[in-house]
Amino acid sequence: MRFFSHTFIVIIILSLFLPSCASLPLPTIPLKPVDTPIPATPTLTPEPATLTPTPSQTATPLPPTTVAATPEPIRNTPATLMLHRRNIKFDSVKFLQDFIAILQQQDLQVVTYRKLVNEPNLTAVKQGRLFIISIDDIYLRYPIDPSVLEMIAMLVDAGYPAVLGVVTDSDYAYPETVETLRKLQNIGWEIASHSDTHRNLAEIEKVAPKSVYPEIKASLDKLEKALDLRPITLILPEGQMTRGDEQIKRSGVLWVVGINGGNQYDLRKAYLFVGREGPDGNAQNTFAIMLKRFNP
Repeated sequence: MRFFSHTFIVIIILSLFLPSCASLPLPTIPLKPVDTPIPATPTLTPEPATLTPTPSQTATPLPPTTVAATPEPIRNTPATLMLHRRNIKFDSVKFLQDFIAILQQQDLQVVTYRKLVNEPNLTAVKQGRLFIISIDDIYLRYPIDPSVLEMIAMLVDAGYPAVLGVVTDSDYAYPETVETLRKLQNIGWEIASHSDTHRNLAEIEKVAPKSVYPEIKASLDKLEKALDLRPITLILPEGQMTRGDEQIKRSGVLWVVGINGGNQYDLRKAYLFVGREGPDGNAQNTFAIMLKRFNP
């Protein structure tokens, strides 16, 4: 009898407890939120460029990378190529196609002056493995020359950002030119000042020394207004540097790009003067000349 009463009590207790347990909600496992995809940076859609090296495009392989004993803060200027639009005497488009093939064969990294500022140790880490390509005489108020557009497309296709020297000799900015420059800027290209009126600054200085600063400032202001980014680089018209540097310093540009000299630059200076080379015959010969100058 005692066993039966104990059993009966247990049954009653279980009957009261089990229904309430069955109604308890199951624990939920929090899910890790999925990151929202970041829209891809707009890119140009260039015409596909066929870059098949021919025997004339083959260059002697570069020696293994070595860090030269260049005292800090002195830096070696990366080998720099200067190009202009195609003319009846020189096909810059075909030249660049051959030159790109050499750069690809040598596995060189193409950079801009702005990138050297953003990554200050790049020239030391990749001594002799960096390259800069610049294209001059793009006018903000006109459509970009078709041959320059071809070169731009080839460089975009190769993944090589370039430096574009833009002349701003008007208050008008051609919409399609602005759009193209903005797209290139967004994918890592650099838009540089090529002055306001494309006059030789050394000649301006002889007549009116104080006219150099307004010439540079006007160009910087117009490019900043059109592209929402103020240039840090001045590509000198005709490559000629002024005798005095007060007007250059006043403009606030960091890089001043000429032709002769400038194989090294000093980070302690108010501005950094660097040189570059134009085409000399075919791509292979030009590349060899550039190696001798910038990577002796």
